[in-house]
Amino acid sequence: MEKLIATQKAVDVIELLKNKHGNILFEQSAGCCDGTVPMCYQTDGHYMSSQNLLVGEIGGVPYYIDKKQYEYMKHMQIIVDAIEGQGASFSLESVEGFAFITHSKILKTEQ
Repeated sequence: MEKLIATQKAVDVIELLKNKHGNILFEQSAGCCDGTVPMCYQTDGHYMSSQNLLVGEIGGVPYYIDKKQYEYMKHMQIIVDAIEGQGASFSLESVEGFAFITHSKILKTEQ
């Protein structure tokens, strides 16, 4: 089971944002501002904290998560989805009428 996956709806929104903004990335924080939702930013000019880990890519876009947040989620699969509605205030998809959200499920360990 992959650690990080995206729904087709999320991939569609990612493609829309890449076409409009060029290089983008995801950052999932540990709770500031909009909580722990995945935030999508343009890569150029975005400062990435040393407290973030790259956990994979979705739709060809890097996905970073705060180290402390990752500790809580290290045994879970992260599933990124997109819904219609108001997104996180600083995230690129919000002006397009979408919001990125996450679901998770426990990763099964090999016995």
